[in-house]
Amino acid sequence: MLKTIYLANPRGFCAGVKYAISYVETVHALEPEDTIYVRKEIVHNRRVVEDMKKKGIQFIDELSEAPDGATVIFSAHGVSPEVVNEAKNRKMKIGDATCPLVTRVHKKAKNIKDSHQIIYIGHRGHDEAVGTMGEATMHLVETEEDIEALKSVLDSTKPITYLMQTTLSVSDTKSLVRKIEEVFPNVEHPQKDDICYATTERQEAVTSMIDAVDAMLVIGSENSSNSVRLLQLAEKTKPASFRISSADEIKPDYFLQNQIETLGITAGASSPQILVDEIVERIKATFPDAKVSLFPDGREDLMSFRLPKQLLLS
Repeated sequence: MLKTIYLANPRGFCAGVKYAISYVETVHALEPEDTIYVRKEIVHNRRVVEDMKKKGIQFIDELSEAPDGATVIFSAHGVSPEVVNEAKNRKMKIGDATCPLVTRVHKKAKNIKDSHQIIYIGHRGHDEAVGTMGEATMHLVETEEDIEALKSVLDSTKPITYLMQTTLSVSDTKSLVRKIEEVFPNVEHPQKDDICYATTERQEAVTSMIDAVDAMLVIGSENSSNSVRLLQLAEKTKPASFRISSADEIKPDYFLQNQIETLGITAGASSPQILVDEIVERIKATFPDAKVSLFPDGREDLMSFRLPKQLLLS
């Protein structure tokens, strides 16, 4: 019988997600008569996207789905220069809601593309990886085997460095970086780690509470990289951990079958607090005596990014 629910802190929206959502909503408020097109999901969360659709904001996969001259906003995950140029050529009014931490990785790529061979640690096909890799020639790696295969591709006598997708697991990237060092001893390490503070802090929060719970519930969409990493991290120690994206997915029998008495709850960086509230409420409907509290060792996420003064480039 479920007795205790601990909420991880920090959890849910990070500064980059808040920035992206605020960006779109501010443009929508300033241009109420204009149709706002957002290329790709603004963040990887269905609830956030559906709420924006209700306001009349339209989501597209490619710029070809919007008319010439339209107002288009790029998602938090960023885009390649090719996409930006296409929008400019079609005289679109451009808004860029890319997370500033992702933008920082793009700038690194542009600064070193002519001087270094670049290894990119990321997930093939992820929106952020596609955008970042559009900045320069890069060699994407997801496994140690991928790195081994680069022996015959890269010139070890010339400068080599690496960049990372910001939403990856800290522990997983450490092992990949060690493998890069082993295969390419002359590799130059970036001055600053690319994994964003929010990803790191949310993973640390799960690690700090994992011994106190029987399982972790991760709230986040299946295409949210940081949510998937949180689940993978929890499952290493507590295999009964699971992920859901809405309260409708709660299965009370699961708690009984897995003898979960103490549950930890966290949320991916693109999951809103309202989802957490709804899911806790649904769980409490089945286990009304369960006590809910913040895990005592947590800390608040106080990071924020300021919107630019000029939101649209025409």
